Amino acid sequence: MYLSNRDIKWAIDQGILVVTPPPQSFDETSIDLHLDSIEKGARVWDTQKYLDEIRPQGIKTPDLSLGAFEYQKFAAKYLIEIPEKSEGEPKVSKRGHQVIVRPGGFVLWTTKEWVGTPEGNPQFISFVNAKSTKARTGLVVHLSAPTIHAGWEGNITLEIVNFGPFNFILEEGDAIAQLTVAKITSTPDLALKEKSSQTIHQTDPSGAGNKPTEEPKTKRGRKQKA
Repeated sequence: MYLSNRDIKWAIDQGILVVTPPPQSFDETSIDLHLDSIEKGARVWDTQKYLDEIRPQGIKTPDLSLGAFEYQKFAAKYLIEIPEKSEGEPKVSKRGHQVIVRPGGFVLWTTKEWVGTPEGNPQFISFVNAKSTKARTGLVVHLSAPTIHAGWEGNITLEIVNFGPFNFILEEGDAIAQLTVAKITSTPDLALKEKSSQTIHQTDPSGAGNKPTEEPKTKRGRKQKA
């Protein structure tokens, strides 16, 4: 069962759905997600560094063995801040307070919102979706599975790709995606999970980060309802 805007607002007010900062406006069944600051949230892959390290092995292209791939270790080493525009036209570059994503460009960028459900007795799952009018220009904002699982919370990392013919200009605060929320039939047995999430409580695209030391104001002093 998907939540209406009234139910989403109620769940946030009760602290059983986490959205911080809380949304300022609602669509009928969703809320907007916005880009975080460039310095905190936007990253690109340093393929040149990767190539320089694997070339002694005789490899000429940045091949990546995903079967033996450990994301957090790899990201800590090869994810970098977006460089200022240099000679030529890189696929992704920074221009002051803007990020330019050219056709074929790929950038990871976290949402300003911290989103999810409490680990104790989670009642909802959420879904990240593109905004259709922006998608029609060739913008893809979330390549991976869109589900925000019960008991997970953090800044959502969006995988942004330009499949269109235009250069996209992105800035902090842009409404780039939307979130819908659904109620699950019962609280999941988290002990059945094969392994813990690599990205829970993430604050940047590497998957690193910590749960905020201060809980959202909407959660303080309120009794959670079943």
